[in-house]
Amino acid sequence: MRLRDRLTVLSVLLMFALGAHAQITSSLSAVPDGWLVTPAEAREFKGEEGFNEQAALRPRAMMPQIDILKPDAVADLKVKAPFAISVLFKSQSDAPIDPGTFKVLYGSFKIDITSRITKFVKVTKDGFALENAQIPTGKHRMTMQVADEKQRVAERELRVEVE
Repeated sequence: MRLRDRLTVLSVLLMFALGAHAQITSSLSAVPDGWLVTPAEAREFKGEEGFNEQAALRPRAMMPQIDILKPDAVADLKVKAPFAISVLFKSQSDAPIDPGTFKVLYGSFKIDITSRITKFVKVTKDGFALENAQIPTGKHRMTMQVADEKQRVAERELRVEVE
């Protein structure tokens, strides 16, 4: 393939990628008040995909930790919306948690919904509690991340089925 043809193909791919990014970004900007994830996003961004797979475990030595207090992973796998989410961060003795690094990523595409949660709660070095998480009926997977001041990242998945 000639150089000119390669450049044409690359420019078409780049335009497609930018257009897809713009479409995802624009669909995320129009979120009804109170929703962490809308029903349309649950379908589009595949919040259910991978729900029944075993969560990957990471070594915990010298890493910060994220503990999910609510919903209880054993007792509250099925919940009714709105429901409570309560999270506890545990730092190591050599570095405190940096709450500014907190992120929540939704579904298999890991769409960043952090601002939707931080609109309702203040995330501290100890964690956060959200009393009324509004998520549509279905299976959902949210990945929470937070780092300590040594940039060591803790990650934890919250999987719930909303009835």
